[in-house]
Amino acid sequence: MFDAEIAVTLLNRWDRKPALAGNDTYLNLLREGNLDFTHQQGRVDVSNAADESGLDIESLVFVDGSRAVRIKSSGQAPGWTHWAAFEPPLVLVPDFA
Repeated sequence: MFDAEIAVTLLNRWDRKPALAGNDTYLNLLREGNLDFTHQQGRVDVSNAADESGLDIESLVFVDGSRAVRIKSSGQAPGWTHWAAFEPPLVLVPDFA
């Protein structure tokens, strides 16, 4: 089991609870569980001029290479998706034969 799979289980359970003070509380939950990760946030804008909405993306990258990701459409309900886990990318070995 990859770190992201463990984190996603915890984070999706956490998201069902009412929000507490402080936005990074869910990150502290993972740190208390000794999960080592890098927190990243970003935005993808849609190039269609008629649609000014974009996607906000939040990602946690773990030391084993796995990743937990969630997204939301800017300015639209209901907010963030559930967290999803991704396995580490496969290492491609070039074929020199």
